[in-house]
Amino acid sequence: MKIYRYVIDHDMGFSPNPFHGVCTLANCKPVIRRVAKIGDFVLGFGSAASSISERLIYWMRVEEILSFDQYWLDPRFEKKKPVMNGSLIKYFGDNIYHTGYDDQVLQDWSFHSLPNGDVNETNLKTDTGSTNKILVSSTFGYYGERAVTIPGEFASIIPHGRGHRTEIQGCSVSEFADWLLSEAERGFVGEHSGWQGL
Repeated sequence: MKIYRYVIDHDMGFSPNPFHGVCTLANCKPVIRRVAKIGDFVLGFGSAASSISERLIYWMRVEEILSFDQYWLDPRFEKKKPVMNGSLIKYFGDNIYHTGYDDQVLQDWSFHSLPNGDVNETNLKTDTGSTNKILVSSTFGYYGERAVTIPGEFASIIPHGRGHRTEIQGCSVSEFADWLLSEAERGFVGEHSGWQGL
């Protein structure tokens, strides 16, 4: 079991997407999506520039790994397809990639496309260029603006700077995982900090 941690630049509900009872990581963080395995944990923390710096925005235990097409075609995740004139929950839907007849990856109109719906080539390359994996979890906690302060004995879990971290010194991975599963509140708990003012 590994614990992948990173700093979230934009807490908008898109990546991760914690709605409809399932937390999905379907965009951004291509390295984590490529290498994470079932049973691993993924954690996102507030950035230094935010009011929730070094606090836990979300965690998920990876329980399923899907391809873009599996995610796109699965009726369980139909509600995660974006509706650009819908509510914020619908607007930030993350089920946006699938392949066409020529196996070209198609990008649906979404938060990651250009404002007029055209393909954003930069996001397309980042999201799909090195992996087609999507991480899925029903065992998660999403706190948003109510981000959680990590207990002092687990302070070494908190990442700093860009990129993700896997190496942990100063605390036990299994003990921290036990704390998440036994003590941390689960499900969708707090609204996204990035929604303030929208």
